[in-house]
Amino acid sequence: MKIRLLLLIAVSCLPINNAIHGQTGESKFKMVIINPNEKKVTALYPSFIINGLVFDDSNHDTKLEGSEEGFISFYLRNTGTVPLKELNIDLSTSDTAKSISYTKHQNTGQIALGDSLLVKIPLTADETLKDGMASFKIMIKDANSDSSKNALLTFPTIELLEPPEFTWISPDTEYNTASFPVIEISGLLKTKTNITGLKVFVNGEVPDDQTTFELLPTENMDGYRIKRKLTLNEGINEIKIEAKNKKGTLITEARLVSYSVAKIDNAYVEKRLALVIGNADYLDGITLQNPINDAKAIAAALQEVGFTVMTYFNSDLKTMKKATDDFGEKLKDYTVGLFYYAGHGMQVKGNNYLIPVDASLKVEQDVDYDCLDAGRLLGKMEAAGTTTNIVILDACRDNPFARSWGTRSAGSGGTGLAFMNAPSGSIVAYATSPGKTASDGTGKNGLYTETLLQYIKVPNLSLLEFFQNVRAEVEKKSNKTQTPWEATSLKGNFYFKIQ
Repeated sequence: MKIRLLLLIAVSCLPINNAIHGQTGESKFKMVIINPNEKKVTALYPSFIINGLVFDDSNHDTKLEGSEEGFISFYLRNTGTVPLKELNIDLSTSDTAKSISYTKHQNTGQIALGDSLLVKIPLTADETLKDGMASFKIMIKDANSDSSKNALLTFPTIELLEPPEFTWISPDTEYNTASFPVIEISGLLKTKTNITGLKVFVNGEVPDDQTTFELLPTENMDGYRIKRKLTLNEGINEIKIEAKNKKGTLITEARLVSYSVAKIDNAYVEKRLALVIGNADYLDGITLQNPINDAKAIAAALQEVGFTVMTYFNSDLKTMKKATDDFGEKLKDYTVGLFYYAGHGMQVKGNNYLIPVDASLKVEQDVDYDCLDAGRLLGKMEAAGTTTNIVILDACRDNPFARSWGTRSAGSGGTGLAFMNAPSGSIVAYATSPGKTASDGTGKNGLYTETLLQYIKVPNLSLLEFFQNVRAEVEKKSNKTQTPWEATSLKGNFYFKIQ
């Protein structure tokens, strides 16, 4: 039998049993391997390597997401000729990973000759983590020698994303009924990232109405208030909203809205009558550029949305009075009445007057006899018993006769038109706020009428929304020097156009 002997031989005369612990004093220990066939002398030294450095996370996609946990792991293998008593592990990273919590310093226990030790360092990302890359520098040092190793590990970080959340505002209950074919749907949408898609489904189909959602900011940084108009089908309408972001898709719970067309009479149809007057060529040489164009354009637009239109251009006082009388008489057979006037208008002692082209106002007192009192027109409309009455006065211009009247008589008048109370079921709309003036404009149409024409054919706008949109657009185009105004006592909704 071959016998293999292992002997430890010291260069100096120190006890043999100290050799296993490494170096003592100036003595240099050697490991001597003796057997019948060989003799080998090896130095005693500490050494180690890092193997299998990896990053892993909770869902095992090797990408650390916000509010997710993961860990860095690696093996430390003793490749020296003496046991490793203790290794110091230091972990550091750049500012890009400041949203990640981890243990910066830790120590290992002893690692025997030829053995390996698994090291796992937990990482936790908070919800503020952003998209990017996290780089960790790992430095490992032997506590009893100068032996050290460095390693670098880089992995992606992903911002915390969640599918959108939605809370209904309107309709506010699961089951609803509607008496009108157009409703507004709205809700609160919460998302931490950009919305990539937003649509509504009615009975499983997307409406072909070209209407989009409005997104309005809220006090919550991640929240929006969304709303849009929706035209109902007769019967049950199941309404759902689909919202998408980078993380996923949300389908809201359904809202059911029942709509039945009210059939009062088989022959009943909403009948609309309009009186349109445009005055521009005044006999005293005061000519306005746009009223005729404005009146013609408004008349055409009203005909397109179902109005029967009576039109008068450059009318004298007699013609204007007869036109209003005829209008008031015919209006008794209609459900909606509309009066539009473009031309010179003024207020005197708080009353509004529309100026015919033959007016020759030498003194203020002539106004009562030579002009049409706007209140007279309102009285005709109220007496007709129509459901909805609309009066639009694009006549808020400076008094053209103020200079000839002199300071004494002109003082009781005022600039622009005065505020008038709207009779029940009516709305009175002014090109600008009461007491203010508006220019005749420089284009084909005046600014106010130009904007009326822009919105009159937009479907599914209630009358109040129509004038709100007109006001916002005129203020924008005039740099807030002109603000349209309305007085209203409407009792129901009216839509120029329904789609």
